[in-house]
Amino acid sequence: MSINEDENELEDEYSGNKDFHNIDDDKKRHKSGDDFFKDEDFEFEGYEDEGVDDEGFRSKRIKQRKKRRKVIFRITAVLLILILVAVAVIFWLVPWIKSKLPPKIEIPDEERIAIPDSLELGQDINLVITCAGENLDEPEVSSIVFSSYHSSEEKLISLYIPVNTLMDIPGTGAGLVSESAGIGGMERLSETLENNLGLDREVDYYMLLDVYNVVEKLGGISINLDGAIAIKNYDDDSTLNLAQGENLIDGTKAVNFLKYFSGIEQGVPAENIINQKILIDAIINKIAGGSAEELSANLSLINNYMDTDLNMEERLKIFSTFSGIEPDKKLSYALSVSPPTELEGMGIVYIMGDITELARIFSKDGMVSEDEEVSSFTDTVRITVLNGAFKSPEAIGLAAKTAETLEAFKFEDDRNKYEIVEVKNSDNTYDSTQILVYTQDENTLAAADEVKQVLGTGIINVREEEAIDSDIVLVLGTDYLAIATGEAESETEEQLVKIIVLNGEGTAGLAATVTDILEDYFNSGEETTILLEPKSAGNFNYTETEITIFTSREGINEIAQKIQERLGVGVIGYSDDNKNNVDISVTLGSDYTSK
Repeated sequence: MSINEDENELEDEYSGNKDFHNIDDDKKRHKSGDDFFKDEDFEFEGYEDEGVDDEGFRSKRIKQRKKRRKVIFRITAVLLILILVAVAVIFWLVPWIKSKLPPKIEIPDEERIAIPDSLELGQDINLVITCAGENLDEPEVSSIVFSSYHSSEEKLISLYIPVNTLMDIPGTGAGLVSESAGIGGMERLSETLENNLGLDREVDYYMLLDVYNVVEKLGGISINLDGAIAIKNYDDDSTLNLAQGENLIDGTKAVNFLKYFSGIEQGVPAENIINQKILIDAIINKIAGGSAEELSANLSLINNYMDTDLNMEERLKIFSTFSGIEPDKKLSYALSVSPPTELEGMGIVYIMGDITELARIFSKDGMVSEDEEVSSFTDTVRITVLNGAFKSPEAIGLAAKTAETLEAFKFEDDRNKYEIVEVKNSDNTYDSTQILVYTQDENTLAAADEVKQVLGTGIINVREEEAIDSDIVLVLGTDYLAIATGEAESETEEQLVKIIVLNGEGTAGLAATVTDILEDYFNSGEETTILLEPKSAGNFNYTETEITIFTSREGINEIAQKIQERLGVGVIGYSDDNKNNVDISVTLGSDYTSK
């Protein structure tokens, strides 16, 4: 076959088809509509476009990709937020929660204290517990507690002593009881208490606590308060507010709480020192923990913040036993002291009051029965009687009459119980009757007790100065003058309403001012009330004035309503807790000063 014939044959076979090598011809064929692919070639039988109307497949796929990207973005954002929350929990919330919880105590086995077979304290002991700041070598004492434990009755009797009480410090002379620990350590403090409290018993053990570090090492302690109080922060003179109910106390608050109720604050009554029991009990209970193992671990933690002559086994037994004593067998008392006196260079100081009661308080019964008879004495006691109210006209002859009364007392064999040595005026006047005991024996102390009961008043004070010619010096004060001239209350006075005004807000002189206002209001004409000496309330946190009625006498409610009307504030209430022996008390709150 020739070449020409082959070309012709191919031309016949592909007649009308595109010549791929001839672009011009191709364009021509396009113009003429003679395409290689036709529209009908792309039609699919049975296909129905349900998802797209006017859009092509490419637009649909783009939208789907955008949706997928949005979903992925949202998932990523959520995961990122969850990661951030987890990081916050780990680095912020967990440490915050841990800070609010007591720290987990981890003591190496070799440092743990061996636990004895029994943690019961099976012996009677006398123990002095003292609380101070961080320096135990030169302690700043904020609490002194003399305690006796009677093992047979499982009873603990405690005496809380104002730190600014004047006592005779062995080897030094008169000084503040708190200073004795700095002079000669806890041994000197124990000796001071033995010599001045008149209990005729020795201190068996002592314990001095660095309260700040003890509380901090224990992770804080919890105290329960009957009412809200504000205490002074002695570090910066600010105020620390404690709420009613449970309060978590750290080392700083613990130290300031004890200081505030130690007797150093002019506006806080000395008897309020008993509030220290709340915090000291909380420390003891926290150390004891809930098991012997926890007690052992806690003592290991605070071992370096305690000065004591107790061995470790004795410490274990004391904390375990004291924490388990039933509340009604924990008897606590405040040392009876005189009103505060400010001395130059010493600040506020207290003089011990009647200490003869302490012997009975610390007896196995732990309390004084009202029906208990006065200890009998058998030998005649020499007594000097001084008129300490001589400036009052009504006091003329007061000492002589009292001497006659005492001379009339006889023993069963008709001997005189009292020999009167001298009768005269005292050098100074006295508000409170003083029974000064110079001969320290049971016979004279029993006689002093009888004198107090005969007079109906008096503070017994044992004196250790050089002996004088009398066993007892009786100094009659204005309190006895009131008893002698009117038997404390005449029939007229019994009809009068007794009112006392208490300062519960804190403004200086507020209670005295309101007392004068009520005095003028009720007694400007006929005397209808007796306004007693104003005092400070237990705290200065009263926001609402309280008018409290203690008796059901006729006309008391009307008097209370008149007080409310005159002051313009006050809520009237009722109570049986009549500490001031009055018909009505008025506790002033901040609503009175702000009206």
